Amino acid sequence: MSGPSGLRDPSLSAAVLDSVALKIESRHGVLDVPWGELYRLRRDTVDLPANGGPGEYGIFRVTTFAQGADGRHAAVQGDSYVAAVEFSTPIRARVLLGYGNASQPGSPHRTDQLHLYAIKELRPVCRTPAEIEANLKVRERF
Repeated sequence: MSGPSGLRDPSLSAAVLDSVALKIESRHGVLDVPWGELYRLRRDTVDLPANGGPGEYGIFRVTTFAQGADGRHAAVQGDSYVAAVEFSTPIRARVLLGYGNASQPGSPHRTDQLHLYAIKELRPVCRTPAEIEANLKVRERF
C-alpha cells in the first residue's frame, strides 16, 4: 500500500493545529474533550454519547451529525441496520436497528436499541418459533 507521506507545509500545518487547539480549549476548557461529550445520540428523551463519524474518514460506524442550539452535535443519519451473521450450524446472528423499530411517537421501540448503538453492541436475533414466542410483546391478527 502507498499513501501520502509527510506534510507539504509543516509550518502551516503546525499553525492550523495550534489555532484549532486554542479554539477547543476556549470553548470546552480542556483540549482532550471526549468525542461522546460533543457528539450525541438523541431521540425523544434519550441523550447518549455517540460514536462514529463521516464516511470519508474511513470509519466503519458512519454517522452524520448536525450541530444543535447547545453546541453539541446530534446524529441525524448514518448506519441504521447492522447485522453480523455466522453461517454455521446452527446459523447465529446479532443485529441492531439503532433508530428503533417504530415510528409512532411514544412507542418504547423508538429508542430501545439506541443504548446498544452507544456502547457498540449488537443484540441477538430471535429466529426460532420458541425464541420469537419468548420475546413476543403483542400478537395482532388481521
